Amino acid sequence: MSSNPRDDSLAEKRWLQALANGDKSAIGGLYELYGDKIYRYAYRMLGNRTEAEDATAETFLRVLRRSQDLRADGAFKTWIFRIARNLCIDKMRQHKLLELPSEAHYTGTEERAALRVTVHQALSELPIDYREPLILCDLEDISAKEAADALGISVPALKSRLYRGRRALRDKLGGSMEKLK
Repeated sequence: MSSNPRDDSLAEKRWLQALANGDKSAIGGLYELYGDKIYRYAYRMLGNRTEAEDATAETFLRVLRRSQDLRADGAFKTWIFRIARNLCIDKMRQHKLLELPSEAHYTGTEERAALRVTVHQALSELPIDYREPLILCDLEDISAKEAADALGISVPALKSRLYRGRRALRDKLGGSMEKLK
């Protein structure tokens, strides 16, 4: 995956055009650009690897099903995150599987790993109106405009939720934040 946003944008346009022209294999290129981002978003929303994998797969299946409607107009990123968001909300309404966060992928000391679990737990306890903007903007590094579009709210409303969400997260973490330093 390219790290240059301009290159990603050009690749996105090529893949979307190919998919719209009936090349179903182009979904693989779109997955290469967005698969990890969608999975991380879903995992942070759901807190469960299996459900996040399912939501990611279903997101791309829906993109494939609607491929004839795609336009390479720059709105794809917003659209795909909106699909993922809706799937995550649906899954949160269903019975949740219990899964403890795996520490296998964390590097560093046990204290840092424990802190990551603490932060993940605190984030999962926030109201969804705060959790979603934090995940999209702070963890997935999506612009405020794109995040607001994906959530169907105004940019000022998003920024308000971000501010409140960050404050709520800080309050939940309390003394744990001192360990970050």
